[in-house]
Amino acid sequence: MDEALLQKALRLGEITLRGQFVAGSNATFLADCDFEGFRLPVVYKPIRGQAPLWDFDRRSLPAREVAAWRLAGLLGWDFVPVTILRRRGLPLGAGSLQIFIDHDPRRHYFNFSLAEKEALRPIALFDVIANNADRKGGHLLLDGAGKCWAIDHALCFHPEPKLRSVIWDFAGEALRAEERHALERLEESFADGTAQKRLNPCLPAAEIIMIRQRNLALLQENVFPLPVPERRNFPWPLV
Repeated sequence: MDEALLQKALRLGEITLRGQFVAGSNATFLADCDFEGFRLPVVYKPIRGQAPLWDFDRRSLPAREVAAWRLAGLLGWDFVPVTILRRRGLPLGAGSLQIFIDHDPRRHYFNFSLAEKEALRPIALFDVIANNADRKGGHLLLDGAGKCWAIDHALCFHPEPKLRSVIWDFAGEALRAEERHALERLEESFADGTAQKRLNPCLPAAEIIMIRQRNLALLQENVFPLPVPERRNFPWPLV
């Protein structure tokens, strides 16, 4: 379905709760979005259902999900499902809505094939730029066509280094031409103000500045970063 139509459906559709995902610490629901005669499954994260954290304002978490989708788009990547922040017409109040990806929940990073892991290079780079503090193996979903989607980006964009990920397969490897092109595209969007315009509704200015700084550092170093010995580099739990 066309991305613009998906956004419109999420903004205007009728949302009906179907059930709750109980594994995580935050309130996350599966819901139906009915719009103009069709029905979409969506993931709904109400602001008031986010658990307190010492390093992130819990009220900001759904907006960070939206920022992740927008950042991926600025890079020219489409592995984050369409995500919006909606303030009205939701069963439990304002929150993020994201297109649900139909997938086999038994498949995750730790049982991907070598070819499936190789396809994660853009997601690994994205996590560096977004400063993802929580890239668990279960946040990588394979759909029926074999495409990998990346979800759960509430703990991204902190201005301090917090990268925690299971994807360290490419550490120290040089960037490929198409990867540099994506980073250059993002820098161009910062230079002409497009990136700031897209991200300003979701993130504080200081965090947007750091996105650009991390992207420029990747361009300058031209390699995937190595784990930092004095930091915790993996999320917990791993899946």
